[in-house]
Amino acid sequence: MTFLSLACAALIALPAAASARSLGFGLISTASAEAVIGYWRPLLDDMGERLGIKVEPHVYDDYAGVIWAMKSGAVQIAWMGNKSAIEAVDRSGGEVAFQVVDTNGRTEYFSHLLANSRSQLTGVDDVFAKASELTFGDGDLNSTSGHVIPGYYLFTARGLDPRDIFKRVLQNNHENNFLGVAEGRIDVATSNSVDLERFLASHPNRSRSVKIIWTSPPIPSDPIVWRSDLPAALKAKIRKFLLDYGRPSPGKSPPRLAGEAAILATMARSGFRESDNRQLIPIRIIELHRQRSHLLANDAIDPDERLRRLEDLDAQIQALENR
Repeated sequence: MTFLSLACAALIALPAAASARSLGFGLISTASAEAVIGYWRPLLDDMGERLGIKVEPHVYDDYAGVIWAMKSGAVQIAWMGNKSAIEAVDRSGGEVAFQVVDTNGRTEYFSHLLANSRSQLTGVDDVFAKASELTFGDGDLNSTSGHVIPGYYLFTARGLDPRDIFKRVLQNNHENNFLGVAEGRIDVATSNSVDLERFLASHPNRSRSVKIIWTSPPIPSDPIVWRSDLPAALKAKIRKFLLDYGRPSPGKSPPRLAGEAAILATMARSGFRESDNRQLIPIRIIELHRQRSHLLANDAIDPDERLRRLEDLDAQIQALENR
């Protein structure tokens, strides 16, 4: 084998090999980096202690950052939304391994549209009627609950683009949208049930300043995605840790169980369950429908080319719906 071949092989093996010494854990920035690390660090410290390796949290300002980090091998496992997980699975060698469980034991959550409590906006009809006067707080383009779900149900389904109808559109994380609405800087903004629960607890002085004016159909809970090339033995250890965390098990003392439950409560979670790439199917279908709507609205495309693309999208949708 040539020197060049050896070097390439070493680079290919790097992400999995590096994980034997430490584990990079990617986190999406739904709030400030300090807040996100504050929620997750106690759990990741416990994980490192159980695995016998250092677990390093890495928070990324946007969802694209954590997708790139997994592809490059900077992180080997990450908490993501379903939309960013699709990108990680398709482009970054990732696979869905777990799904978070909320404090009520559910594996689904909801996207919301928020308005200030003093606002005259009471529902989406009010929003569309006054859109030209309103500032809209959208989410990251790869955020499932902050952008994809409201984008599909509120705008794509009506043949609308937010940037065409609102006075101003801002791209924010969930916390900035919440605070913007609570402080009156944003008229209406996207959010979700899990983060909203956490923000109401962490910003009690703002809890009476926001109201929900729209709720989406249920969304599959956030996945935990790991690189598919992680060593099987390490995957087994991670699986045992996450599935056991916050649950009674042989040899686990009551104080330790209570401590784990308290850590999860600060995250608005009760634990984790096993999952796989199939949980992404509903979001994949929605994304394909959004692409279809945009294609139909694009008059610049040759009619024959449009028809070819529509047929391809329809075939993809049909295949996913039959799985």
